[in-house]
Amino acid sequence: MELFEELERIKIRFVAAYDKLVAEGLLSEAAYMEIMEMIDDLDQYSIEELKEKLGQFQRMRDLGNNQDVSSY
Repeated sequence: MELFEELERIKIRFVAAYDKLVAEGLLSEAAYMEIMEMIDDLDQYSIEELKEKLGQFQRMRDLGNNQDVSSY
């Protein structure tokens, strides 16, 4: 049960992070929905798959912190 609860906490953190990207205009609604589907099935992905897929959005956020986001 403890592992399930930890996974749910991780999911909540992912959702909050990507909600923020949408609010900042750094992530489209379509990409957000794709991410939400991944988060729902989080336990079906390897660590490498998650790093590759979700990491691209982290880079977008980092770029937004350093540049004018209206150019994206």
